[in-house]
Amino acid sequence: MKTRSIIIALLAAVLIIPAGRAIAAEAKIGYVDLQKALLEVEEGKTAKSSLQVYFEEKQKMLDAESTRLQQAKDDLEKQAMAISPEVYKQKETDLQKQLIEAQKLYYNLQMELKQKEQDAVAPILDKMQVILKDVAEKEGYDLILDKNSSGIVYAPMKYDLTAQLIRLYDERFGKKGAKK
Repeated sequence: MKTRSIIIALLAAVLIIPAGRAIAAEAKIGYVDLQKALLEVEEGKTAKSSLQVYFEEKQKMLDAESTRLQQAKDDLEKQAMAISPEVYKQKETDLQKQLIEAQKLYYNLQMELKQKEQDAVAPILDKMQVILKDVAEKEGYDLILDKNSSGIVYAPMKYDLTAQLIRLYDERFGKKGAKK
């Protein structure tokens, strides 16, 4: 019985593998590096620039808070011998609470930045999807993969549609992302 199963499996493999090769030989497949395209289209550059300005503003705020907390800690350490243990303990507890609040602020700002980035990128990706669909239909692609999320380890450059996507995107949507 076991031998029969093995023979059937081998027979099926012999019949299926050539058929799979024939199907793969007929399929037209391309790939794009969406991350690269996002960074190189004009609208993506503009979005990245505005996100960078926003990030730098928030980073300055966090740096100022960090400096303030470090100064408060240094001051408390300097006062340690001059104040009573109870007062020291109270100030230390207050400082720890401020530190926790600063950590919450940092986390919230990270989430806010991540959301702003997603909000900025989503419409660009939607427009890229439309362009890629058009390219697939016009040029007969059966499959277009994202290089970064599809697990592509290697593929010849002749299958890379990234430059074409960037060119078509900028032609169609220009700097402001408005359809021309």
